[in-house]
Amino acid sequence: MGVDLLDIKNQAVKMADILMKTSSFIVNARLWDGFFRQRLVIMVSLLAAIIIPYSVYELAKSKITSSEVVDSSRQSLAAMHNAVTWSSLFDGTNKYLVLILIQMLVVYFSNRTIEYLSGVKISMTANELFKSQIRVIVVSVRNWVIELVIGIVIAIIIGIFGPSWLEDVMKFIVGCFFVGYLFIDNYNFTFGLTVKDSFSIVKKHAGAALIVGFVAKVLLLLPVIGSLFVSLICSVAATWYMHTSEDKHAGIEAFPE
Repeated sequence: MGVDLLDIKNQAVKMADILMKTSSFIVNARLWDGFFRQRLVIMVSLLAAIIIPYSVYELAKSKITSSEVVDSSRQSLAAMHNAVTWSSLFDGTNKYLVLILIQMLVVYFSNRTIEYLSGVKISMTANELFKSQIRVIVVSVRNWVIELVIGIVIAIIIGIFGPSWLEDVMKFIVGCFFVGYLFIDNYNFTFGLTVKDSFSIVKKHAGAALIVGFVAKVLLLLPVIGSLFVSLICSVAATWYMHTSEDKHAGIEAFPE
């Protein structure tokens, strides 16, 4: 099946429109209600709140320390600049680590969105939360490997035939897709889809995945709080999008046995 650019454009426009309305949707639906009754979610959220800024601090410290042994002042300044560039934390493997850490928040707000849209109460047991955590780890590793391979192919092709700046642009677009992939896959997992079946669905909604992934990558540039915005805004928007698409599921189908 070929790529339908018109479908991708329409999906991107729909997702962008939903993202623009997500903040007011969250407020009107009061999606935070009941959050403090979810002890496991709170514990993991606190853990993520500790680990993420600590990782940033350690990264910056290591970069600055290593720059001190370089004789050239220009190289030292460049190293220090890179150390405090937030994008360095969320590129490559690191962005997947952050998304894994915030997964339980993603699940919580995604399920609350489904409840609001469908009117059906979803049972969010500890077992289901742990299963979703395993799922995001599996999918993240899979996506990381695929993104790495695609990146190598892009580097080879652009290195031969195209300008160097195009390599960064193409890799960024690919990265946006695979980040957005995780939010749509989370919706699919809620309704029992396998990794293989979910992949087919996500491909059908590539335009939506690109846009929500782009927003997630931009939000992740914000120190610490960006990851919380991602877990709230992007999970709600992706769930809202999928629940109004042709691949939506009835709320009662959530977490089948």
